[in-house]
Amino acid sequence: MSSRPDKRRTPRVPIHFKVRVETVRGTFNGMGRDISTGGIGVYLKKLPPIGSQIEVIFQFPHTESLIQITGEVMYHHRGGAGVRDDWLGIRFVRMDADSQSQIHKFLKSSHDGSQPYTKTPPPLPGK
Repeated sequence: MSSRPDKRRTPRVPIHFKVRVETVRGTFNGMGRDISTGGIGVYLKKLPPIGSQIEVIFQFPHTESLIQITGEVMYHHRGGAGVRDDWLGIRFVRMDADSQSQIHKFLKSSHDGSQPYTKTPPPLPGK
């Protein structure tokens, strides 16, 4: 378990959709964990080094537009005995206006205000 304090400036919303991460070491497919206007958490088998710049590509459910964002790996979270629990936190560094608009729209539609934003997203489904 990570002892890293939560330093997020913006609320996160749990997600579960495919995310592609392109690094200097290759391209890896992962699963989204959570998203906010400032970043995204991604379950990934191979974690790129902290501080590295990466490209994050994903598509919100029921949409056709791909979102491509340049991000920076801020931290790793190593799970228990298996890589299934390994994930990384990515801070968004650069994105186009359309991607930013889609993220805001998704966050607004995913949170109706009746429940507080979650501090810690749920584990992967099936756990």
